[in-house]
Formats: sequence, structure tokens, C-alpha cells
Amino acid sequence: MPETLYLTIQLIDRFLAKKQTNRKNLQLVGITAMLLASKYEEIWSPEVKDFVFISDKAYTKQQLLQMERVMLNTLKYRLTVPTHYHFLLRYLKAAKADKKCEHYAFFLTELALVNYKCIKYPSSLIATASVYAALRTLNKNAWPRALQQHSGYSESEVRDCATFLVDLHKAAGSSSLRAVTKKYSSSKLGQVARLTPYDFN
Repeated sequence: MPETLYLTIQLIDRFLAKKQTNRKNLQLVGITAMLLASKYEEIWSPEVKDFVFISDKAYTKQQLLQMERVMLNTLKYRLTVPTHYHFLLRYLKAAKADKKCEHYAFFLTELALVNYKCIKYPSSLIATASVYAALRTLNKNAWPRALQQHSGYSESEVRDCATFLVDLHKAAGSSSLRAVTKKYSSSKLGQVARLTPYDFN
């Protein structure tokens, strides 16, 4: 579920902001966050043994359960948080976006998830900027009144982030992290990764 992906990233970011973690445990933090997000979002979440397997048995079941306790205590059991996903759904609806626009906005947002420089932007701004850039790229009304009202941002506030997201798209072809580009190059998702992004410059 996409909700699981976005919650996983939120949990990792919030945990690492509060708890210093050494490099050898970063994968453990990641799979623990995914375990928690799966339990929270999925109807049938994977079992702990599945997460041990996908980590190539780098960690034991006990280590994973211990990290789960540490993460929950560190986050004070606050798992209900607004993610990029929630904002995207609302803003896409406000903009009356079609499927292609929706796919492209999600593509830009997922590129932002794995880029450290995007941590300075709030989730709501990244979601607004993704919709804005998608509308611009697809030659639609880029700043509908409903989008402005629902997001609470001005066009000038959104433009800087949108420019950054479009630059991520332009650089995606030569990036070492190719999973998002490959995912959104499929016909199922409208091959939006192959679109020529809007030039804000």
C-alpha cells in the first residue's frame, strides 16, 4: 500500500531526528519502521520473519522486536501523522487532477522521499509543489483557486520547491537510485517518468 511507504519514511525521519543511530543499525531502523507501518496500514501485514528474510538475515527476530520497542518508545507511540500521501490525495482532488497528473505528482513526491535535501520542506509543501509541477508539465491550470485554498500556500512559496522537484526529475536518469524512475516508467503508471518536465527557469 502506498500509505505504508509514506508512513515508513515518516517513522524513519522522526526516529532518526530523536535518536542517534550508528550506521550498522540503519537497515534495522528501516525494516522496523516498515514493520510498524505495515501493522498500522495493512489489513494483512507481513510477519516478523518476512522482515528478517528481506534483510538477508542481517538481524534476528529478537533484534527486530527490540528495535520495535525502542522506536515505539522514542516516538511515544505516535503513529498517526499526516504524510505526503494524505496531502497529495487532498490536493489532487482540489485540483481536479486526471490520472496522468496524479501519477506524475506521485512520481515527483517519491523522488523527494529519497533525497536528503528535501527534508527542509514540510510534507504539505512537497505535496502542493508536486501537484503544481504536474499541472504545469501537463499544460493545465497550474494554480487553481481550490488548490491554493486547501494548501494554504501562495504560488511564490510553492514555486521554489516545485523547481527543486522538477530538477530531481531531470537528474533522475543519471541517478544511482533508479527504483522510482523505473517504477514510473511502466505503462501501468502512464510512463510519467519519461515526460519532459516543465522548465521553471
